[in-house]
Amino acid sequence: MIKEYENYQNTSKSYDTTRIPIGIEILLGCFATNPRPLLEQVILDGGCGTGNYIQALKSKVNSLWGLEFNRGMLAQATEKFHNHPNIHLAQGSLTDLPYENDTFDGIMCNQVLHHLGSENAAGENFPELNQAFEQAYRVLRPQGVFVCNTSSHQQVYDGFWWADLIPDAVSRIAKRFPPITCITERLDQAGFSFGGIVVPIHAVMQGDNYLDPEGPLKQTYRNGDSTWSLATQAELEQALERVQNMNKDGSIVQYLDHRESLRQKFGQTSFVYAYKKQS
Repeated sequence: MIKEYENYQNTSKSYDTTRIPIGIEILLGCFATNPRPLLEQVILDGGCGTGNYIQALKSKVNSLWGLEFNRGMLAQATEKFHNHPNIHLAQGSLTDLPYENDTFDGIMCNQVLHHLGSENAAGENFPELNQAFEQAYRVLRPQGVFVCNTSSHQQVYDGFWWADLIPDAVSRIAKRFPPITCITERLDQAGFSFGGIVVPIHAVMQGDNYLDPEGPLKQTYRNGDSTWSLATQAELEQALERVQNMNKDGSIVQYLDHRESLRQKFGQTSFVYAYKKQS
């Protein structure tokens, strides 16, 4: 099941001000490889959050179904889409999808895999990953497409400029992210045919707010990434003091340039896609 380590009941209220949907063109490109035309497709957003990916795709496909574990996030999405008859939302987990076999043409799962399991998920060899992929395979129609947007360990460390400020918290969350090789292996074990991996180098999940040099000093900014919630009080205080000092003496400019050079090399996210074999 999903083990929450951030208070999404609270952060859901400001989530849309700190996160944007990225890789929409990648998702549509993957879904478009299905024999069924995009405008006829039924798509599931597994772990839909407040529905920002649903918002971006709602005019591109026939209907969208969103599944979200956290009731606070789900409430925000429900409010957003209550007048949209082609959008269907439900509470539930990726490891036990409440849908019939062969229901969807495509499934997207955006920045959710690291919320499966506990902080010892790596030590347990990510058992929830198997359950989630088996469930995805079950509810997809033959030739359906599964796309998961996640971050490699390199991206976790170097794709976010502020990660260097809270290295211990980043190390904790990195353990929750299944390695890309693990994801591709488990997809194969679940029966999928591997499609490929796409890395949108220039896309940042935080949008225009990402390079705010004073961003980490603001609670709403930190709420945009669950890594901050894993920082101890001492680590957080040390990080904020460092940001304040760099802003004060002007060294923040050089610091951001250095960190940005790494992000532009590795990106923040990786889209892994695979197909359900034709029966």
